[in-house]
Amino acid sequence: MDRIFKKLERYFGAWMIGIMNPDRGLWSIEPSMDRVGYLKAMNAKGYHIFMKPENEERFLLLDDIPDNRLKFQKYHGRYRSGRLVVETSPRNFQVWIKSDRKISNPEKRYWINFFNSDPACDPNRRWGRCPGFRNRKDKYEKKGQYPLSRLIWVDWQKVAKIPKVDISKEEKTPPKALVRIKSVNRKMTTPIKRSDYDRGGESETDFSYVLALLRRGFDIDEIKGRLLSERSDWTHHKGEKRQAAYLERTVRRALEIINA
Repeated sequence: MDRIFKKLERYFGAWMIGIMNPDRGLWSIEPSMDRVGYLKAMNAKGYHIFMKPENEERFLLLDDIPDNRLKFQKYHGRYRSGRLVVETSPRNFQVWIKSDRKISNPEKRYWINFFNSDPACDPNRRWGRCPGFRNRKDKYEKKGQYPLSRLIWVDWQKVAKIPKVDISKEEKTPPKALVRIKSVNRKMTTPIKRSDYDRGGESETDFSYVLALLRRGFDIDEIKGRLLSERSDWTHHKGEKRQAAYLERTVRRALEIINA
């Protein structure tokens, strides 16, 4: 882990570790070898261990890249400049791109779409999976074991030259402003549903879906109603009181990330 942490520091500069449980939210700590034991213990309990740079303006994260599309991050068989590649599960990758300039979130959304990355992974305060820890999504569990996220490649010496994109005024609306809008022009919003954000577990899927709805300006009560109607398995939250408490907690944690 010491070698991994040193490589991540060279690539990101100042960076952060995130610890996340969909039912309890996410909190961050400064990366340190003294805390690796704590992080591994939390990971073993089912918590996800993430990472991101403190200054996100020059970094773009592409998520959910299968191995057959990883070739587009290469040139003549070698990874392009400024890439950091993490295999998050077998034959599935996240690619960080370090830019030579600041990139706005609307521009990042353009490039996420351009590279056919997961559109559900909005760039606003986006965390990536940290190599050296297990991917604790339920869908990857096999006989009690979870895949280890692996650092495949990192280039901290060069940066990528990302062409500037002309973003329309409509696309420049900051995500934080959308959270406070009480009504949304549905014609300006691509229809989404909970199944679009399947993350292999009920809580993980709910959390991802709530983040997407908040970023599109949906009212909090409407978000709760959509979760109630679209989620079919409430085994772990039986009864109206437990469901209401769970919904309140999930939305509150998502808002903390959006408005941080």
